[in-house]
Amino acid sequence: MDDENFKTAQTEERKEAELAPSASAQPVQDGVPMPENEASDENGAPMPENGSSAKEEVPMSEEEASGFDEKKGDLPELPEEEAPLTERQKKRKKITKILLYIACILIMAGTVAFTAYHDFSQESVSLSAISDMIGKHWYYLLVLAGLFMGLILLESLKIFLMIQKTSKKAMPLTAFNCAALGKFYDYITPLGTGGQPFQIYYLAKKGVPSGPAGAIPIGSFFLNQLAFFVLSVVCFIIGIDSAAIGIQGEIVPLYIQIFAYIGSVFMVSISLFLVVFSFMPKVGCAIIRFGVAVLTKLHLCKSPEKWRQKGYRAIYNNKRNMQILFKSKRVLIVCTLLSFLYAICMCSMPYFTLLLFRDMLPFEPSWRAWFEITDITFFIMCAVSFIPTPGNAGAADGTFYGLFKSVLTVAGTCFTGMMIWRLFSFYAFIILGVIVFIGTKVAAKVKQNQKMRMKRERI
Repeated sequence: MDDENFKTAQTEERKEAELAPSASAQPVQDGVPMPENEASDENGAPMPENGSSAKEEVPMSEEEASGFDEKKGDLPELPEEEAPLTERQKKRKKITKILLYIACILIMAGTVAFTAYHDFSQESVSLSAISDMIGKHWYYLLVLAGLFMGLILLESLKIFLMIQKTSKKAMPLTAFNCAALGKFYDYITPLGTGGQPFQIYYLAKKGVPSGPAGAIPIGSFFLNQLAFFVLSVVCFIIGIDSAAIGIQGEIVPLYIQIFAYIGSVFMVSISLFLVVFSFMPKVGCAIIRFGVAVLTKLHLCKSPEKWRQKGYRAIYNNKRNMQILFKSKRVLIVCTLLSFLYAICMCSMPYFTLLLFRDMLPFEPSWRAWFEITDITFFIMCAVSFIPTPGNAGAADGTFYGLFKSVLTVAGTCFTGMMIWRLFSFYAFIILGVIVFIGTKVAAKVKQNQKMRMKRERI
């Protein structure tokens, strides 16, 4: 009996020794011992000492950035390596952002204060008289509110169609929230640079695949820029004939026209940049290579290979995303038309704002009057498009004050008209964005509480 117990104990010890890994044992792959620190991941790729996959360290070539074909199937995701910011860099970035916001607020407040003083310091009508005028034609306020909601719905519909085409999901609420929050971040960041990154993050968070999530905001921005540029060029060619609607004098000064041409070039440059980096990747790679070389020569680029890699990855992702988005010509055509309608609605707002003071206008409401005022608006919007302040604050207020002053000759009405237009074309987007932001946070909190309650009930 003791012999049997002894043999059983020996057998169990041998089994444990075979199952337990030796401290000095080498890792084995496919029956072949591997050197220390060269174990592989689940795909067979070597693993570095820190446990992360070595394939992330493989640099990307120019051919990889531009040589793939959408017909080969799903395109792989490329990992992007970003060095974490130090505490000092984070603090400096935060301070810079705060200072920029303070500067923008001061510019906006200063412009509003100056235009208010300039308008009301003259012999002006009383505020009660202005209120009576607006009350008499109150229905134009409804038109302005309708145009604002139309802008949001047009953008929402465009995003909805893109989501449905690329991810085969119907997500109307997500599309609306994405449009509202995108405009909110556009109007609180310099040059409107915050909208697209947030939309990419939001769509990915809501379950849209990473490819379409990156393509949809960029594609929407590209179509909006293209539509606005085309309509602006049409307005430039037709020209301004304000005398035809009874407005005397030069309503758009020469310097505004020059700035409008510069702004249109700025817009088309952004569109061409997206086209080159999305559909002509070899040219994009050459531009990146040349730009990095020049910056390196000027000692402005300390890590040329790092920036080349970032550029190649951006080209790769841009082309992949645009190919995903624009596979359907029908969706592309519909989204392009929606972008043209968006630009027309936005630039129609000053005309309907002026109609609030209809009794003081030198013209009667007509298609010709609408076209002339909208034409002038395209000039002004182009002239301020490259101003880096959020929502072109300061420049937009000042130039549109000039437009209203050229049409409304009674002091006091010009500033009031400018502020009403600004309310529906700028501040309303921020207000809606705040409401949607709070609403999404509350909805997420309620959903989380419901899940916790259900878990407790199951227990």
